[in-house]
Amino acid sequence: MAKIVVTYGVPAEGFSDFLPGHQICIPAPLSGYSKEELLAILPDADAVLACTAFDADMIAAAKQLKLIVCYGAGYDAIDVAAATKAGIMVANTPDAVTAPTAELAIALLMGISRRIGELDTMLRTQPTPQVFGMGKHMASSLGGQTLGIVGMGRIGAKVADFGHFMGMKVLYTARTPKPERDALGDQRVSLPELMAQSDFISLHCPATSETAGMISREMLALMKPQACLVNTARGAVMDENALLDALKEGRIAGAALDVYPNEPHVNPELMKLPNVLLTPHCGSNTHQARYEMARQACLRIQAVLNGQLPDNLLNPEALR
Repeated sequence: MAKIVVTYGVPAEGFSDFLPGHQICIPAPLSGYSKEELLAILPDADAVLACTAFDADMIAAAKQLKLIVCYGAGYDAIDVAAATKAGIMVANTPDAVTAPTAELAIALLMGISRRIGELDTMLRTQPTPQVFGMGKHMASSLGGQTLGIVGMGRIGAKVADFGHFMGMKVLYTARTPKPERDALGDQRVSLPELMAQSDFISLHCPATSETAGMISREMLALMKPQACLVNTARGAVMDENALLDALKEGRIAGAALDVYPNEPHVNPELMKLPNVLLTPHCGSNTHQARYEMARQACLRIQAVLNGQLPDNLLNPEALR
């Protein structure tokens, strides 16, 4: 019997189905183990489902750990280097979060383009006759506009497909060429070109040392005045203060954000702006996605317990 530690009380349906006979340590729903609690239960753990940050101290405490599975696609909160040095495999579950995160990015794109958040607030707070009226509160259609995808991976590609469906031209940035996207008419350009030419920009790049702050003050200054920015990637890829300045000064039309640099804290200045649409990092927060994330994590754990390599192994060098 293996011991599997789940660091946060995520929806656990399916764990017992896919990992029968094993000891599963999971805190109460919607709560997490403290670091001290984790350090106490990790020494004899065989696998960890990391739903929260997993640092070098925790890795050092896990004397017999074989695998860390990231609960989702992003693994920036896991010390992969420390795990690799300790010979511990790290895997993620990107396929489970691709569609729901793309759905949210699309919802935010449509919400900010049609000013849905603003209009909802107006109807709730102002006399309704003042809100209704042709020509008031004009928004922007998506058809004929240019959609810029920063990071043409799994999620970015789905958002790009939606852009095509809506009649948008698609530009993208990526570390490597994407012939399958080029065949659809998408155009790979530099980041400055994308920022300058796009009417809507959607961020889908991982948080790494290379992408930290890449949407900088200089990049934001290239945007069109009527352009909007959507971020469902990571807060760290943006200069938040520069974005605030651009929004307050009207140098860009709006922003829709699901991620923030200091989560769970959100800059209160963002909440004051009517041209900003905010959600609480909920890209994969659907019943179906959470079940699938648990299922895929269990499959990776079961593979390792059976002496096999897990899917989406991020650090094969840990096996050397």
